[in-house]
Amino acid sequence: MSGTATKENPTAGLYHEFKAQGYDFIVGVPCSYLKGFIKEHEADSALPFIPATREDVALGIAVGAYMAGKKPLVYLQSSGLGHLVNPITSLLKPYGVSVHLLISLRRAPFEHFEMYRITRDLMKLMEYDNYTIVEEQEPE
Repeated sequence: MSGTATKENPTAGLYHEFKAQGYDFIVGVPCSYLKGFIKEHEADSALPFIPATREDVALGIAVGAYMAGKKPLVYLQSSGLGHLVNPITSLLKPYGVSVHLLISLRRAPFEHFEMYRITRDLMKLMEYDNYTIVEEQEPE
């Protein structure tokens, strides 16, 4: 593992963990909390670095990769999860497509708090369980 998670870089090493699990196509919306994960992905010339402007765009790209035989992962902030409700419920679930979501659960700044509060419940409501949440820790 090239990185070890620290307080300053809580997602270091996470990219290599997912790669070791066979994820071979990664796309997402940049997030400062996932900077360790993103830096490791950018540094790996074996997998293309494809940032997206919106979560639903990232998921659409990932579904294309899935259809081409890849094992995709989409990374996003919890604040952008609302953009994925329709694609999850009308594309992934009905067609049996599985795309892993790496969700950074942000509680601050204040505009992120409501999605922080409901993210886990929203995933349960959609009955979508192919995700990992990395929760932003409160400052000490």
